[in-house]
Amino acid sequence: MYLADFVTYGGERYFVSTDIKGGKTRIERVSNAALERFIRNILTMPDPLDPRSSKEVSA
Repeated sequence: MYLADFVTYGGERYFVSTDIKGGKTRIERVSNAALERFIRNILTMPDPLDPRSSKEVSA
């Protein structure tokens, strides 16, 4: 199981993910463009509970 989030520290954005089972944490700096692309992908994901959902994830 993983926990993940975006954080801002010292004016820079980071993606932090933790593997709870393995006890390892990964931190990587991300650009504003990468964060924007991630948010757009989440907002345009098809609804897994709605078989009629027409949204598609863009690459």
